[in-house]
Amino acid sequence: MTKLTANVIRKMWLDFFRSKNHYELPSVSLIPVDDPSLLWINSGVATLKPYFDGRKTSPAPRLTNSQKSIRTNDIENVGYTARHHTLFEMLGNFSIGDYFKKEAIIYAWEFLTDKKWIGFDSSKLYVTVYKDDQEAYDVWHNVIGLSPDRIIKGGKYTNFWEIGEGPCGPNTEIFYDRGEKYDPEHIGIKLLKEDLENDRYLEVWNIVFSQYNNNGDGTYTDLPRKNIDTGAGLERITSIIQETPTNFETDLFMPIIKATEKLTKGKYHYDETALFTGDSQQIKINTAFKVIADHLRAVTFAIADGAFPGNKDRGYVIRRLIRRASLYGKKIGLEQAFLYQLVQTVITIMSEYYTYLIEKQIIIEQAVLDEENKFLKTLEQGTKLFNEVKTKYGLISKEHAFRLFESYGFPIELIEEEAQEAGIKVDRAGFEELLANAKEISRTNRKDIKAIHLQSNLFTHLDVASVFVGYEQEQVNNVEIVFMFANDKSVSELTNTTGYIILKETPFYAEKGGQAADRGLILKDNNTAYVLDVQQGPNKQHLHYVKVDGTLKMNDLVNVSIDSDRRFYTRKNHSGTHLIHATLREVLGSHVMQTGSYNDDERLRIDITHNKSISSAEIMAVEAAVIKAIHAAIPCEIIYTDMQRALTVHHALAFFTEKYDEEVRIIKFGTYSCELCGGTHVANSQDVEDLLITGIESKGAGTFRIHAITSNKTIASYLNEQFLKEKTDVVNYFEKYNQGKFILVDEQLEEIWDQISNLTVSKENWKLLKQLVNQFKDCFKQWQKKYDNVVIQNFVKQYNMLPLQENNNIKILTHQFSTNVDVNALKVLIDDYKARYSNILIFFVDMNDLKQQKLVIGVGEMIQDKYQAGHIIRQLNPLLDGKGGGNNSVAQSGFKNNTIIAELLSDPLGFLQKHG
Repeated sequence: MTKLTANVIRKMWLDFFRSKNHYELPSVSLIPVDDPSLLWINSGVATLKPYFDGRKTSPAPRLTNSQKSIRTNDIENVGYTARHHTLFEMLGNFSIGDYFKKEAIIYAWEFLTDKKWIGFDSSKLYVTVYKDDQEAYDVWHNVIGLSPDRIIKGGKYTNFWEIGEGPCGPNTEIFYDRGEKYDPEHIGIKLLKEDLENDRYLEVWNIVFSQYNNNGDGTYTDLPRKNIDTGAGLERITSIIQETPTNFETDLFMPIIKATEKLTKGKYHYDETALFTGDSQQIKINTAFKVIADHLRAVTFAIADGAFPGNKDRGYVIRRLIRRASLYGKKIGLEQAFLYQLVQTVITIMSEYYTYLIEKQIIIEQAVLDEENKFLKTLEQGTKLFNEVKTKYGLISKEHAFRLFESYGFPIELIEEEAQEAGIKVDRAGFEELLANAKEISRTNRKDIKAIHLQSNLFTHLDVASVFVGYEQEQVNNVEIVFMFANDKSVSELTNTTGYIILKETPFYAEKGGQAADRGLILKDNNTAYVLDVQQGPNKQHLHYVKVDGTLKMNDLVNVSIDSDRRFYTRKNHSGTHLIHATLREVLGSHVMQTGSYNDDERLRIDITHNKSISSAEIMAVEAAVIKAIHAAIPCEIIYTDMQRALTVHHALAFFTEKYDEEVRIIKFGTYSCELCGGTHVANSQDVEDLLITGIESKGAGTFRIHAITSNKTIASYLNEQFLKEKTDVVNYFEKYNQGKFILVDEQLEEIWDQISNLTVSKENWKLLKQLVNQFKDCFKQWQKKYDNVVIQNFVKQYNMLPLQENNNIKILTHQFSTNVDVNALKVLIDDYKARYSNILIFFVDMNDLKQQKLVIGVGEMIQDKYQAGHIIRQLNPLLDGKGGGNNSVAQSGFKNNTIIAELLSDPLGFLQKHG
């Protein structure tokens, strides 16, 4: 068997299936699009779900790919086992209603055993099948020629694929026997028959025969269209071909390990029996190298695809991987930031296929370095906590272990190692319980989202022809209704109801690529259908969701027209999205990636990845540059070509979170912007007229959403609305000032008010208005503070000579105020009296607002050994139906029951003695 490189194996896979008429799909971004059920793309089939359930039509019935994927559900195993990884490549071949079991098995066997391809010794291959899948068994036995002792029947746990309700089916797996040296106990085929964890029989291929719908109630029905989903792990196949003990000694990982060795004195050591070595210290060293190599691969790809370290979701995963790798670096003597230095090695290994990594190198290195430096500071705090817990408690409780894990990034295995060295125990079982609870909460938060939809018989067979003519026409007459359905069933007519209509030709744009759907009318005589939404069907038919007044029938000839105003302004916003995207890459850097967008007739928004905050100056620069491009009057050129020419000749931007047909459409504004796009656009950049960025928000680690509007009309309307809103807000503040300026005048506040009042509506003045409004509010706060002080001082002057009583050398002051008084004013007044009388006991009551009756008590310093304000309030609260508290000097209560107030104020000491 020739020892092929991983790059050659990947290419060989794609070449083989292309030779079998499979359409090659690119490896898409790790960040899922329009799939909230997934945090990451976690398998080769994850991106193809709409094809499998019939929502979309595949670009071809036969597909192949090599899809990068991330799984983090068992991250703690990485480095400790031979084949656990966070990032891996899944080689796939798929059939969407085309070939089925026989062909899928024949293809697998040919690729693995034919000398032209992998050329495995066929005597080393074993297979498993589902126990009730006689068809698959017969293919293996009668067609391939495997003897029964090499075909193992498994149950539902091992050989039936399902994830709840939806498509499912039996599967067959192919295993490679690596020989007795990986079976030290000589257990043999029993390892496979009983599904025991082992390193001898390695799974190299898994074919899922998707032939049933799981109905969710324990029953299964045949799918209207049967599919094939094949997965083969590139890392695992490479390990077998290169004859390495684990995946980590292959050319996918070993260069990273070698580069890490150059940074430290530690050395990675292995031989053919490295899995079974008894050298515990070398195992720890090897584990550290494995964790670093694995995690850095995942981090490199994730950041390249736009996921930056952060506190939640994907950002948190990236942060955790970097921190975990950094901690293991410390185990081999790497005390300072080092991971960023290894990014180039990862890119060198992977960039032959993933060419885009090269241009992302600098941004990846910087993001990793920044996170490493942050972690080194956090690590000091975590180590301090560990030492405090170790010293104080003599053990690591489940709560402390989980806090070290969750907040400081300490893997549980490292916590246990540190604890073992310190001679203390860790509540590992309790930690696992807390971790399981946390994972369950995370799963529960997403449990209502289906991973894959039920396959619809209507959609899988929906092959009626429909042509979109909306690029050229906004109205079509005498067009035939070719299909109608409602509630997932075809119908012959729609009467005074809602449903879906497919037209032979349609000018209505279906929502896709970020552009909102058209709306409009479908008319026949006096019957009207209002088109409320348009979505693309499985064979690119446009599905018009309509509300019918009257009756429309199959084969009716109708007149249809879109809302031209809506399309007119949507075009401006869509072209504005392209211009602003190009400018963002120019101003912020070419690493900026668009991860989503939306544009309709009112607004546009664009989501981008960027590794640092975006300043006001940068936003202003982006806006100015877009306006300059608009005024440059750049013609919009529309080009149809194939993907290869689009990328290499025209240098068009393509977002590999999306699927593209063999023929692609390019929207090009000169040298300024060039993107693949199926949307509607203006003929010239000057038709956009104007652009105004209305806001920017952070959507998580390294992801930002920018909001903007275009066209003179929309911007003028928006500015009028914003001016009215801002000025109305300021008026409310100024009215409060007018009510209080007889006490305190603020000339600066009045000057800013005059400037705001005299501003006319314009883009330039809008920015000035926002600045002036902020200045006005800041100035108002300062005035309010000064005003409150003056009011309180006047209040104190008014009430600082209230009559005092004396009892046993204690001065007693009681007063019920006749007007509503601020509690802070009462406290200042109490402080004034206490400053003059250290032996005073004060009771102030305000009952002018029955919803906010209040009692405030003050006690002079000299008598606080006998009377404490907080204690008195707690005594009185049950009698007053009150809530509150305080300290020895002052306390307050908000109360509901005022029946005892008169008695309290008439003789406070007697009352307290009576009820104390």
